[in-house]
Amino acid sequence: MPLVDFLDYRSAGLHHSRATSGRPACARSDGRLRDDDYKAPLLKSDTRAGNPVVSVIIPVHNAKDVLDDQLRALARQDYEHPFTVIISDNGSTDGLREHIENHCLRGALDLKYVDAEGKPGASFARNRGADAARTELLAFCDADDAVHPTWLRRIVAGLDEYGLVGTGLETETLNSVATRASTPFAPPSDQGKSTFLPFAIGASMACRRSTYRELGGMLEHVHASEDMEFSWRAQHAGCRLHFIAEPLVSYRLRTGHRENWKQAGALGYGSAHVRGLYRAHGCPPFRARSISVALLMLGVRNPLLPTAVTKMPTRLWLRLVAAHLGLVRGGRRYGSLAW
Repeated sequence: MPLVDFLDYRSAGLHHSRATSGRPACARSDGRLRDDDYKAPLLKSDTRAGNPVVSVIIPVHNAKDVLDDQLRALARQDYEHPFTVIISDNGSTDGLREHIENHCLRGALDLKYVDAEGKPGASFARNRGADAARTELLAFCDADDAVHPTWLRRIVAGLDEYGLVGTGLETETLNSVATRASTPFAPPSDQGKSTFLPFAIGASMACRRSTYRELGGMLEHVHASEDMEFSWRAQHAGCRLHFIAEPLVSYRLRTGHRENWKQAGALGYGSAHVRGLYRAHGCPPFRARSISVALLMLGVRNPLLPTAVTKMPTRLWLRLVAAHLGLVRGGRRYGSLAW
């Protein structure tokens, strides 16, 4: 297995707390989206008029300082029908509820706050958001990203033919060159793929509410790669999946060493967990031999040596080591390792 195969390009994980800056609602944060990042204007029509057709569900945990970028992006959608934005608050302590209740985009967006603090995790937050939805169509995105102006129209249109729709992501808009260099990211044409079945990325997916409920929502005991598990379960239930291999969402990468270590370790562990759940359905295991070789290679290219020698940024090294160790831990626990 190549060193970066496990770095699946999907939801970055909910519980990465961020410090808030005390900015007022709608104030732009330093280094975030600029006015000219998205050329589409704010919607001229009131998207609250009439009955909503789609509910956009955003799981949030202490992400108030970046959520406004996503809300501004949703206010620039070219989707012609009314839609609701459900903020599913998974136990935030940064004043998120007051922030949403007094948000300046309430004149452009139908914002709905949902308390989802009963259990930590993106799956629980998405499920509570889906429970609160009153529309047949559901779309999911993440608090720290920014959807492109055509996102909602394109992803919802796919539901005319398919039961589950996902799209590609890009990292150029929200991340520096240095950050992108330290976090490998596949092009959209290679995203949403695995050695078993394709999957929709939780940061950009849509389905019907009836489908979501029939499947029982996302598994709340799976805390990473839950979007992949949901996609595989949907396909096993006869649901057709369509992946739009175009970048319709700007994805925000982690920058801190600790954040990268934690995220990559969780993705490795979560991927092993999900593969273990589907081994009986023919899902191939991770290979312990390949993981061992990869860890030995990483040991030789450790950050104690100059980057000019290792050709590997420290953040990338941390991600690779953490994810491989996560694969080992999860693989041993859930039976998804084979020699």
